[in-house]
Parts: sequence; C-alpha cells; structure tokens
Amino acid sequence: MIDSQFDLVVIGGGPAGIAATSTAASFGLKVAIIDERATFGGQIFKRLGEGFAIQSPDDLGKDYARGARLIDELDQPRISKFTSTTVLTIEANQIITSHPVEGVRSFNPKALVIAPGAYDRPVVFPGWTLPGVMTAGAVQTLVKTQQISPGKRIFFAGSGPLALAFSAQLIKYGAPVFKVIESAPFPSPAKLLGLLSSVNGNWDLAGDALRYRSTLLSKRVPFHYGRIIIKAEGSGRVEEVTHARVDRDWNPIPGTEVVESADTLCLGYGFFPSHELFRLLDCNFDYDETRGGFTVAKDHWGLTESSSPIPIYAVGDGTGVTGSYSAEAQGRLAGLHIANHLGSLSTTERDTQSKGFLKELNQRNKFQRAINKMFEVKQGIYQLADANTVICRCESVKAKEIDPVIDSTCDLSVVKSYSRAGMGLCQARNCQRQIAAMIAKRHDRSISEINFQTPRMPVKPVEIGKIADPSIREEKYFIQ
Repeated sequence: MIDSQFDLVVIGGGPAGIAATSTAASFGLKVAIIDERATFGGQIFKRLGEGFAIQSPDDLGKDYARGARLIDELDQPRISKFTSTTVLTIEANQIITSHPVEGVRSFNPKALVIAPGAYDRPVVFPGWTLPGVMTAGAVQTLVKTQQISPGKRIFFAGSGPLALAFSAQLIKYGAPVFKVIESAPFPSPAKLLGLLSSVNGNWDLAGDALRYRSTLLSKRVPFHYGRIIIKAEGSGRVEEVTHARVDRDWNPIPGTEVVESADTLCLGYGFFPSHELFRLLDCNFDYDETRGGFTVAKDHWGLTESSSPIPIYAVGDGTGVTGSYSAEAQGRLAGLHIANHLGSLSTTERDTQSKGFLKELNQRNKFQRAINKMFEVKQGIYQLADANTVICRCESVKAKEIDPVIDSTCDLSVVKSYSRAGMGLCQARNCQRQIAAMIAKRHDRSISEINFQTPRMPVKPVEIGKIADPSIREEKYFIQ
C-alpha cells in the first residue's frame, strides 16, 4: 500500500519525534508518526507493560508525568499514529515499513523527520555475554515497566550522568544495587566551575543530580570514581565481577583489581546513536565520542544534507546524544521549520516562535558539553577484550578470529565478509565500534577514520515473508 496523503512523516516516537509531530500538526500539516514500539514515549518515557493498571501516577515520578503530557500532544485529528511498525528502508522519498499484521506499507511525504533515538553503548570484556550481564536500559525496562528485579545483588558499572541517575532510579524502584563504579576521575575544580557556569536554565537537571546522589548516600551504596569493569565470571550466569583502577585513558592499572560477588552486572557507559537510516540516505557525519561517536551533521533546524529529493531532518539522541530536553527542543524547531517550508507558517512567525526553543537548546547543550568534559569517554573502554573474548555475540566470533583479518584491511565490510562478525541479528550494533577500535589500534589510526559497514536494507531484522511484496523492488536486493 502506497500512502501519499501525508505532508510529513516522522520516524521515532520519543521526545524529539513527538515534539516534531505535534508542532507541525498544530499548523495544519497532516503528519504520520511511526514507531517500532507498541506505545509512544521512547526509552525515557516508556509506558508500563500491558496488563499493569496505574493507581497513582504521582508515584511514578515527574518523568512519567512529563512523558504523559508530551504523548497527549499526539491526540490531534491531523496526526496518524503507527505503532509496532518497523522502517525497513528509505528510497528517494519513499519510506517502506513493515507491521506484523498489516504487512508492508509505503509512505511518500513532502518532508521527513528521523528521530531514531539511541541504544546502550556495548562494552566488550571477558564475560560480557554471560547471563546476568545487562545494559542499564534493559535493567531499567525490567524494573520500571515490568516491576521485576533482575537479581538480588546488582553491581553497577558505568560512566557519566547515566551511572548516577540509573543506579539511583533502580534503587528507588527497589532493585538491590550494592555498589556503583564510575570510570572517570572525580571532577576537578576547573571542570566543576565549568559545570556551574552552565547551570543557568538547567537547575532542574542539577537538582536531579543532587537527589540521585542523596539516594545513594541514604541507602549507603558506595560510589567509586576512576574504576572500570574488566571481567565477569560464573558458571551459567555471572557470579563474580572484577574491576580495577584506571589511568587517564581508562586503561586498567595492574595490581588494583578487586573481585566481588554479584548475580547481576548492570552496565551504563552511555549510548550510541541509531544512525542506520541516516547512512542509507548518505547523510554527512561528524565525530564526538562523548556524544556516542558518529553524529549527524545538521543545522539548528535539524536539516541535513542527504541524497534524498525531499528535506530530511535529524532530531534527538539518534543524531548525537544530548538528552531528552535537548531532543524535545530539536523536535520543536524542526516542526516549525517544516511548517514554514511547506507554506503553513510565515518566516516571521517561525523565527518568533523558535526563539524560546533555540534558547533552551543552547542552554541544555552548554550544560551537556560541560558534563561531557567531566566524564569524557576514553579509548581504554575499547581495550578490555582478550584473545578469547567473544566480540560478535550474534555469530560467536572471538577476537583471535578477527585479528588475522584486520591485519590486512581497515574496511569493516571486509572484516564482516571474512569473519562473519557483524552479520548477526543485531546487524553489528553490538560489535561494529569494537571492531573499528581494533582496526584503528592495529593500523595506528583514529577510530573516527574507520567508516561504517555498508548500510543494507532491511535496517532492522524482519521475516522474509514481510518483504515478499510487490511494493519492494526485488531486483535491487535479491539475485534471481
């Protein structure tokens, strides 16, 4: 089915996508918003699981209330909502999606906003594939939306605001976190002054940080700086974790190892942007490790340069991680610009209405940059694996099997072809950056110089039957 009735299609139902959708629709545009989840809100505003009844919304905290207000903005007659819908590819101005019941659908809008969000940064070390080793997002989903604790003794290892915020949130929800380690050193006076100088417009975030720290102190949960997880061990699941003090590049310092018992290891080392769709559209990228590595190049309206015949806007953490407040402001600005571009809003009105959002965006980003300087991600995070560590968990490919391949190439696609690393269900989301770091170290290059694997359709796993459809141009993807 080809649908051309929409002025705008928005991919992603988190803060940025919702803000772009509701803003554009408020000026009379017909908008379709697509999300692969069953409900809107994204990772930060995820709703409780099916079957749970909310008796007291206030008990779920201000994030739930803020998310509810934002999601309510989608209740407009000019907005069509498509949940449980996966975007398979984008060709020219055609967005091809798949739904488990309705099958393939194609959209042909006049403009496109991509707000794909981000996912937990994978950290590769011996034992990272053991049951019980989980990312912070996975643990938060279990605890927050399913009311299930993943274990009875949870060790939290991570860096940045995530290490403090997630561990405190888990404790508040009743999860038994007994220790937290942060890989960055305790902030220097200069970095603390830099943070204080950017706190204007961010007092809510500063207050959150104080409350998170107070939660850990009140529960007497130790919080140690300058340490990194280096190993997880156990029979059938994690039983022990080993962590060590690190140098300025986050390399473990021999002789500082500590072994502790734990039945769950929660990892919160930040996020990677989900940039697969931007790669398909040949968008330009910059590089910033503290914002998740490769970040989409765009102007302050979110407009990118791409190979598409229609304007492509990139908003939210999927373009480079800056947080939900910044993501929402980005979405508002994109919605205003699109309304102006399609003739529903004058340039004067666009510029007038955008002033507040631009101010907030600048304030939020200034604060985020100060935080990033305090918790700068170092290259030691990519140096934790040994020869027998599984790098590609989908295909069970170990480091020693990848090493001979990278001796002769700097091309991730070549490594994939010869070793199968990156061919699995996650489509290299878990291993691509680790392999890129291995290549960079072997060939004395910067990780920012190592290009992505060649983007392929479908960008997310899908049953072959879902793309056996006349609307899919088979000659491009299949050899007959």
